[in-house]
Amino acid sequence: MLVKKSHVVLVFVLSMFLVPAFAMADDAKEDKLAKALKKYEKTGKVERCISVNRIDRSDVIDDYHILFEMKGKKAYLNKLPRRCSRLGFERAFSYKLHNSRLCNVDIITVFDSTGGIQGPSCGLGKFIEYKKKPSKAKEE
Repeated sequence: MLVKKSHVVLVFVLSMFLVPAFAMADDAKEDKLAKALKKYEKTGKVERCISVNRIDRSDVIDDYHILFEMKGKKAYLNKLPRRCSRLGFERAFSYKLHNSRLCNVDIITVFDSTGGIQGPSCGLGKFIEYKKKPSKAKEE
């Protein structure tokens, strides 16, 4: 009976450390996303595709989010439908185009920098439109 109680105590003690660790990881992910979007505001529009020749840069936030900053004042957040392993770590990906648009049915492939090989392939989600917030005038 003593052995079973010690297992229960061990599980309880481990859970006290693991639950906050998972919560901190979620908070860190939310902080990265909030930081990436701080200069933008959501427009409410959702697109299935974006024009590739309008993409200025892409910023991998984590394994679930990519921010496509467009030429002009727009950006699109792509929330992948499933976790794309190593995307947030590698922060680099490639894609093949069938036309001049990147769409929610397209597949990205993570670039694995450790071996120079292809990493996992993942489907994109829909593109949530954001626009740059107006710059605040300096008060004098």
